Amino acid sequence: MSPTEAIPLLIVVLLMISIGGGDVQELSVTFQGDKDVDSLADVHVVAGGTTTVPGDATVDGDIYVIGGTASIAGTVDGDVTLLNGNLSVVDGATVTGTLQTYSGSATVSSVASVGRVSQFETPTPSSSPAQRVGGFLLQFLVLGAFGWWLVERYPLVIENVGTAITEHALVSGVVGSLGATALLVLFVYMAFTLILLPLAIVGLFAELLIVLYGQAVFGYLVGTRLPIERDGVATLAGIAAFLLALELSGLVPFLGGAVQLAVAVVGFGAVVNTYFGLQRFEPVTIPGGTEP
Repeated sequence: MSPTEAIPLLIVVLLMISIGGGDVQELSVTFQGDKDVDSLADVHVVAGGTTTVPGDATVDGDIYVIGGTASIAGTVDGDVTLLNGNLSVVDGATVTGTLQTYSGSATVSSVASVGRVSQFETPTPSSSPAQRVGGFLLQFLVLGAFGWWLVERYPLVIENVGTAITEHALVSGVVGSLGATALLVLFVYMAFTLILLPLAIVGLFAELLIVLYGQAVFGYLVGTRLPIERDGVATLAGIAAFLLALELSGLVPFLGGAVQLAVAVVGFGAVVNTYFGLQRFEPVTIPGGTEP
């Protein structure tokens, strides 16, 4: 597993560490190769390759497996968590804490000593139409209230972002894709310091809010094309129509996902280019030379 592929699960690990509230000073990650360990950081993440705790070794720390293989033959004084990949606890091995499995393949010897075994059972997804409608209505209420508030209070702000989408969609898309990716990587690497983990979580949440801001503006643009005189009502109707179209597009394999991604990055770029709508976006132009 490459570092880029491991980013989503690394974020999960960092969130689990933060929620757990443990005193973590150091974190290490293995991405490839075979490695025998006789000492660990406070938290060690196995993202690839094979990491082995030898039979004569006693290590102090928690192990998270998100890819590759972890083999425990010695003693781990801490917790072991399997999110993906392979985990084996062989004969004579000891895990003093909790062995938690969420996904992946786990093999635990019957004669191994484990403090507690916890297995996460994936809840059966419900296909209840009422739940899907409820989720859609909740999303509509949040974006609709935000869009209506912007149109009624600060119409120029939402108009600036909308203009950046309609007149400079390509520039907004490029800026959005590069900016969102760069910020995502930055926040993940900030989280590795652990000291900056709370700030990284806030940053990821802020990035999500920018995407939702962009969706509200797309709904506003749809509303401007509806035969409704009141701007606030037109925006509410436009957001409802936009969210419905976005939901239906998700039913189309591959193409639907591509459309949703394009909408997200263009909206993100438009919000950033206009400084959240506070300034109208005008692309930089290179003045032509003057003839003598």
